[in-house]
Amino acid sequence: MHRLLLYKTGETDPKLVPHIGDYERWFSRVLGEDYSLEVHCAFSKPLHKLSGYDGMVITGSPRSLVEPEPWMDDAACFVRQAADAGVPVMGVCFGHQLVGYAFGGRVRMNPNGWEVGTVDVEVTDDGARDPLFIGLPRSLRVNQSHRDDVGTLGEGTRVLASGAHTPHQAIAVGDHVRGVQFHPEMNAGVIQRIIAHRRLLLLDDAERRARAGYCVDSLIAAASDTPDAEKVLRNFVDQFVKKSHGSRAA
Repeated sequence: MHRLLLYKTGETDPKLVPHIGDYERWFSRVLGEDYSLEVHCAFSKPLHKLSGYDGMVITGSPRSLVEPEPWMDDAACFVRQAADAGVPVMGVCFGHQLVGYAFGGRVRMNPNGWEVGTVDVEVTDDGARDPLFIGLPRSLRVNQSHRDDVGTLGEGTRVLASGAHTPHQAIAVGDHVRGVQFHPEMNAGVIQRIIAHRRLLLLDDAERRARAGYCVDSLIAAASDTPDAEKVLRNFVDQFVKKSHGSRAA
């Protein structure tokens, strides 16, 4: 069994947990029983131990790198340590932004506002050659829930997927560090609950941006499971974690 560090950078609102659970439940659903997830809350206590882990997954978060907290620089340092040690790293949403930030990028409040629900993203030519997207079409349906994004990339960071709302939907740093702005771990039930929970926030954002016809109920109704996005997460463990474990074991 492969041992993964689930590096939690936030927690689901307690009001939602009885209905949809928290990040560890969502990732476990997709990854299955071949992986042992060891959860560490990055925001409550620093972690500098890498030995024994076959890979690291960095979760999303309601927190924001635009509104920095002291632990975030420590977390970015830990990401760089993992990269230097050859540990495969996958950042999701806030985790994706943390990866971008750790390697010289700039995280901003997306000028297009919130991106939520089930949307299309396009795999770049570089992404089509990357193991993260092996066996997948060039256009993917994914679930989104974010306000911030990686606005500027650090030197050496490559774009693997893009979208109309958010240009940097997937990034790569070196051979074994990846990030995706979308949520491969969230199914329709989870994203629908999250959208409904943020209804007033989303409506306020839409009003300030004069988005005529913006309808939260339509976003909820259109939300769906995203099997291609789930495969992205499984590709990470199949193409990066397993292969890295085999090479290091040898």
